[in-house]
Amino acid sequence: MNPVNKAARNVSQISTVRPWWKEPYVWLVIAGPLSAVLACVVTAFYIMQGPDALVSDDAYREGIAISQQVQTAQPPMQPALTGRNHSATGGKRDEQP
Repeated sequence: MNPVNKAARNVSQISTVRPWWKEPYVWLVIAGPLSAVLACVVTAFYIMQGPDALVSDDAYREGIAISQQVQTAQPPMQPALTGRNHSATGGKRDEQP
């Protein structure tokens, strides 16, 4: 084989190389850091929306008041732990003595 044919064959091999943006592995390498940057941008967007609501100083007293309201509520308004499950009765309420 003469050197001219060998050089021509190497040039034809070089011309078949694809550009970097058409290689799938390049995008797999770029996808990780790009997703981290995107997550940071989304997080920064939510942070810039405004401060979180603070718990009031009277939260304990408000909780006690809500608890008292639940304890004195009528049977349809009672929580599930003290109310009756009507799936078996079809919604019929028990008679209160």
